[in-house]
This record gives sequence, C-alpha cells and structure tokens, in this order.
Amino acid sequence: LSFISIVEGATVWQLYNHCSSAFVQTYMRHANARGHQRSHCLTDFLVQLDSKGRLQLENAMTGRFVCFNKRQRLTVRSEGSDEKCFFRERLSPNGYTELESAWRPLLFLGFNRKGRFQDPSQYRMKRRCFSFTKLYREVTSTALKHCSIDDSSSEKSQQRVSEADRQRAIYDAVRESLLSQIRALP
Repeated sequence: LSFISIVEGATVWQLYNHCSSAFVQTYMRHANARGHQRSHCLTDFLVQLDSKGRLQLENAMTGRFVCFNKRQRLTVRSEGSDEKCFFRERLSPNGYTELESAWRPLLFLGFNRKGRFQDPSQYRMKRRCFSFTKLYREVTSTALKHCSIDDSSSEKSQQRVSEADRQRAIYDAVRESLLSQIRALP
C-alpha cells in the first residue's frame, strides 16, 4: 500500500454528523459523535488515501485509526493497516458524505442522535444518521501535534451560539462546498 503523505502541512477533516448534531471524535479507545468544533485534539482527522482510492481516518493528535471490528462495530485502533480500517467516500443524493466500509460493502459509518454508534442495519431507515458534512482545515505539521485551544479573550466573552445559528452555518458551508464542486466541473 502506498500512501500520499504531506510533509510541510496537512489538510485535516472534521466530520459533522447530522443525526447527533455534533462532530465525530476519538476519545481513549472509543469513537462517538459528541465532539465540539473547537476541540481539535479529539475531532481532527488526517485522511490517508491508498492507491485503490480507499481512505483511512487517523486522529491527528493520537495517531489512532477509526475501524470496524469483526462484529461490525466501531472501534479505535493504533494500527490501521487492517482492511477493516479503510472506507470509501460516497456522495449521497442530497449532497452529504457517507463513509462505506471497504471491508464489507453496504456497511456504513453512522451515529445515533445521542452520538453513539448506529447499527449499520438501520442505514435504509435512518439515512440521516449516516450523513456527514466535511469541514476542511489546513494545518502546519508543527501544529498537528500540539493540542491547544485558542486562548483569545474575545473567545471567552463570546456568547453561546444558538442551535439554529450553528445549523445555518453548517448548511451554508455545505452549500458553498457543493457550489464550488459544480463550478469546478468542465
């Protein structure tokens, strides 16, 4: 397997789950969708692509991989070379990202409204729980290994953003992403 690596910097993903209204995070040996956008230590993922177009989700801080186990449940592993740690990215009809296991077709990554792992057999009935919005961010290689939260004084005095404002901001980000993809088509 040959991986594309970036030495000077990297593009990190944050995956926003539409069922839980939170970000996918890895904490200790577990993965859930209860993360906050500002907790980069838990929610930033380096995406590694192999020559077959499959991707791996590696936590930028810990280096652990999001994988399925043999019982088709979600786990976090330190070694990501197993077939169960590879995903294929699919674009849903409504423009969201779905992550399908490369190990087992029709096995999708999803979370319920409480942020817990969603049983993949519920894919057809709870499609929204398997939909993600990707947020991209460019990060320098030195910033990847430092876990810190912005310490600006304005951030401390900032009021909590309402749920409706947050949903609208994510909607606008998805819309802009889709429009830029459409503009890029020949």
